[in-house]
Amino acid sequence: GTPKSLEGRERGGLREAAAESDVEITPNGRPPLSSELYAAGRIIGNKCYEENFEYMKCKAKDDAPVACASEGERVHTCVYGLYKEIAGKAPKQFEALSQCLDYYDLQSHSCKKEQAAFEKAFYSA
Repeated sequence: GTPKSLEGRERGGLREAAAESDVEITPNGRPPLSSELYAAGRIIGNKCYEENFEYMKCKAKDDAPVACASEGERVHTCVYGLYKEIAGKAPKQFEALSQCLDYYDLQSHSCKKEQAAFEKAFYSA
């Protein structure tokens, strides 16, 4: 769970607004916070590898903003689909990891226990 030092901690800015409104991370809801991107980063890298690879190959050929729009859309679809999957498989563990990363200024080495719990819950669900 959440370290004792994080329990009851006041949230600030975007995290507080997101928590209060309970808006889901979706293309029509809200974008992920930086701590949520970091929390999901390893799984995004694993599950959306092909989409990201194709996007990067396209951008290497042509860096015009519209040149790789369809590849970029596939990346977004994969990532947002993954947040929905996370919400269904390991929401409490994901929130604990995200809060830990937020508290420790995105220093992932400080949140290894939460990361392990999140990944175990996600991949075993």
